Amino acid sequence: MSLILQPIVEADMERVIEIQDRAFSTTLWDQVMFPNGISAASNVLMVERARKDFHDPNVVYMKVVDTDRDNEIVSFARWHIYKQARPESEWSKPREMRDWGPDANNQALNDFMGAIDEKRRELMAGEPHCLLGLLDTHPDHQRRGAGAMLVQWGANIADEAGLRCYLEASPAGYHLYRQKGFKDVGNIDMNMAKYGKEGVSRHVCMIRPAKAE
Repeated sequence: MSLILQPIVEADMERVIEIQDRAFSTTLWDQVMFPNGISAASNVLMVERARKDFHDPNVVYMKVVDTDRDNEIVSFARWHIYKQARPESEWSKPREMRDWGPDANNQALNDFMGAIDEKRRELMAGEPHCLLGLLDTHPDHQRRGAGAMLVQWGANIADEAGLRCYLEASPAGYHLYRQKGFKDVGNIDMNMAKYGKEGVSRHVCMIRPAKAE
């Protein structure tokens, strides 16, 4: 089977969200955020937001397609490329509370996104860098190298510009990011007791040094 890296077009967004939905059902924290799964109504909202992100001049969506499956999209990533320093007014403003859909645990989702934003402000602030905001692979196509292709694409962009890369790693992606040169710089720990579960859900904040570092 042959995997090829390509830019995403706006017409791909429904497939992108379909892959994201499938990936979201694999961990306990995902199940806290959407305890009854993701409905059609929530899907509509997610597609609309993805299309809005698509038109952000700092955002680049990339996909991996399988040419042996009629160019089916099997994985995608959303990279934020900040080649210039950003003013504090752009990166320091707290995220507004958001309605994530009728079946979402809005409290959990807004808590999580707020914690992500806080770490991004603390670790990267307004410096130029490449941010991997999202990477998902369809469960039927994991361990084929698609995720590695998407990470390497952003790493190459960063190296060409002499920038650092930043991301928050789930347990599923952590070892891939380590292999690609990312190093641990902090954690985002969500206390599951607040949401009726046990334990702590951890995402690891990771930075890949600039090529010159």
